[in-house]
Amino acid sequence: MTALAVSPALAGLGLGIALAGAPGPVQAVLLTESVSGGVARGLRALAGVHVTFGLLLVGLALGLSAVPPSGPAVRILKVVGGAFLLWLAADGLRSAGRIDAAPGERRALPAAARGALAIVLNPGGWLFLGAVASPLLATATRRGGVGSALVLAIGLVTGAAIGDCGVVLLGGIGIRRSGERVERSVRRGLALVLAGLGIWLVAGGVIS
Repeated sequence: MTALAVSPALAGLGLGIALAGAPGPVQAVLLTESVSGGVARGLRALAGVHVTFGLLLVGLALGLSAVPPSGPAVRILKVVGGAFLLWLAADGLRSAGRIDAAPGERRALPAAARGALAIVLNPGGWLFLGAVASPLLATATRRGGVGSALVLAIGLVTGAAIGDCGVVLLGGIGIRRSGERVERSVRRGLALVLAGLGIWLVAGGVIS
């Protein structure tokens, strides 16, 4: 691998890990899924998040443009994204006391789809794509061509996935092994976090 390819890969990897380290709606969804359904469901949600994120980044690397949402677009995105988080919060509160219930009895939406929607309906994610990722990938294209931009995109999504794996393992192994009482309390707490994020987004969309 040439030095030109190594530099974008390392830059993308570092940025992706840093991105995963910033708590937000995506991390809250991943933690909720892994606590309520174990590592397997957490990884399915993670796959939904990062396959979607990766496809968006590859599109940017291939020349598609992403403009940070503003005006009515960002307001609509905030309201819809907030409503999605509120729905997840309500679902989490309903299922918090039914730890032993089969997942299929209470999951109307697969974990992978929840992860994908956590990206698509996340205003912050679109702002990152338009204001940060798009200029970085454009610079990589100018310096090393489309191949360099693709390497940067792959490094970014790989770094983010590595960071988010820690969230899944924390929920699916650490919290779930802390006992039923702790697990139930954490699940209710996570539902309240999702509800708080949802209310904040909806209020921001309506008031602005």
